[in-house]
Amino acid sequence: MPPQCYRCQEFFHHSRFCARAPKCLKCSGGHLTSECTKSAKAQAKCANCSGPHPANFSGCPKNPINTKNNKNKPTKNVWKERAAAHKEKVSQQKPTFSEVVKGTQNTESLDAKAVMTQMAQMMTQWGQMLPILQTEL
Repeated sequence: MPPQCYRCQEFFHHSRFCARAPKCLKCSGGHLTSECTKSAKAQAKCANCSGPHPANFSGCPKNPINTKNNKNKPTKNVWKERAAAHKEKVSQQKPTFSEVVKGTQNTESLDAKAVMTQMAQMMTQWGQMLPILQTEL
């Protein structure tokens, strides 16, 4: 519900700052609601639309919530377009380091045996080169 003034029954301002003429919430008379003499059995009258309800009725046609603004209705959903573009971008990205370590990605490209073989060969070569480097220094 938008804020409604208790003094004039208009929307979007507060009674503390209202300098307009008072209107009754119950009978739409030119007095404050606290001064109303309307009986409880008498039918209410809206101060905004003159309908058979009090001015603070949420179903009042003058309530801004109930007025539909079809003038500037968007022709396309930008959020769906952005979501589709993001989904496309994410599907084309390479896996992150954490995804590779966790094993959530396809591991066909990572051949563990080949990597271990290469590491063993490198260690053997370093083992052969180390004594040579130590003697020349």
